Amino acid sequence: MDAQSSNFSRQALRSSQATPGVAVAVLYLHVIFEYLRIHEIWPILDQLKVQTAMFAALLLIVIGQTVREGVRLSRQSRLLLGFLGLTVFTILVAKNNFYAYEFSYALTLILIGYFAITHILRDERKLGRFLALLVGIHIYIAVMGIGGYSHSQFDERGYASTGVVGGSFLGDENDLGLALVLILPFAIYLFRLTRSAPCRVFWGAGGVAILVTIIFTFSRGAFVGLVAMALYWVVVSRNRGKAICTLALAAVLVIAIAPPQYWARVETIRDIDSGTAELRRNYWAAAGRMFLDSPLFGVGGNNGGVWMPDYAIDFPSEIRPNQWGRAMHSMYLQILAEFGLLGAFLIGSILRINFRNLRQVISLSRSGICSPTIGQLAECLRMSWVGFLVSAAFVSVLMYPHLYYLTALTVVVRDLASADEGAITIEPVAALEKVA
Repeated sequence: MDAQSSNFSRQALRSSQATPGVAVAVLYLHVIFEYLRIHEIWPILDQLKVQTAMFAALLLIVIGQTVREGVRLSRQSRLLLGFLGLTVFTILVAKNNFYAYEFSYALTLILIGYFAITHILRDERKLGRFLALLVGIHIYIAVMGIGGYSHSQFDERGYASTGVVGGSFLGDENDLGLALVLILPFAIYLFRLTRSAPCRVFWGAGGVAILVTIIFTFSRGAFVGLVAMALYWVVVSRNRGKAICTLALAAVLVIAIAPPQYWARVETIRDIDSGTAELRRNYWAAAGRMFLDSPLFGVGGNNGGVWMPDYAIDFPSEIRPNQWGRAMHSMYLQILAEFGLLGAFLIGSILRINFRNLRQVISLSRSGICSPTIGQLAECLRMSWVGFLVSAAFVSVLMYPHLYYLTALTVVVRDLASADEGAITIEPVAALEKVA
């Protein structure tokens, strides 16, 4: 084991105690504004540029802490900065330079939040409170979704849904369903972690509300992600009997509340030759053609929709002009089409390191080397990643914060595990391979 790296971990852990409370407060406010879009509810806040001021404050905090404490960037952070550089480069070669600029700008803001999470949440207490806030926000969103569903009517498509309960990356039912799928494991984590009866009731009821709202979105992508997450839990669980019983209870709840129209919609997943499935297949084919024409660095951020009329040749010629601006309905094809092999390498490397880090943290926890609560959180993070990555196959989510914030939480969990007992480090990786 590298003694210098171990010493760095101990210093990082001690320095985390000195993180100013104002930095944590600004991070919390940033998350509230990011997910609840308060500045859209009260336009005066948007006019006062409150969210812009918070981004600036977070950036200064991150820079100040990096300079003051010499914080070393994780591999994920370096790869994300490389991806940001790639998005900036594509501004120069994109057909619509402004759209490519908008992607780079949006990614820059998201990465400010990413670095704020990795630099500020440096102990378990801060991390726990951050997760409580994040899950609490999603419980509120879920309750709003249930209310929207209860006031909606089944339409000509054959189903009702939650409707729009947020803005930006929570703009429709598929977006909402995906966000709730990836947050559900954290609600389970908080339920397992707390010992207070009222808190257990709150997190348990909140988890049920999230599950119910996933159903009420009528999102087929969210359903597939939920099923994949459940199956993954059974496969990796050390107590499969308990996992199966828990999933059986959840299945009974879903069957009890889901209307017949929901199952009819889920059944359409198998119909790949009509409806929205056919549209998605055409958009995926168009994305593949864009990738083949520009395999190295793609057509540029947000430019997939710009090129859609030229590449969506499966549509009749008279309606192809109407495909301008259409989404690709898949994060993976969006990466390939807009950022090519370079983008796929960068994002793929980040995902590979994330899963390797979580596997190593779980191994450390099971060996009694790091905190068992950190090990439990790593297990929940893996479940969240599985749900997100499966659902993302059907939604263009590269500009959403989910990928980046889940990576930030993975980095935080890795750092906390490496600093436990002041003796273990996960960088370099070779030190952990012996444990894993």
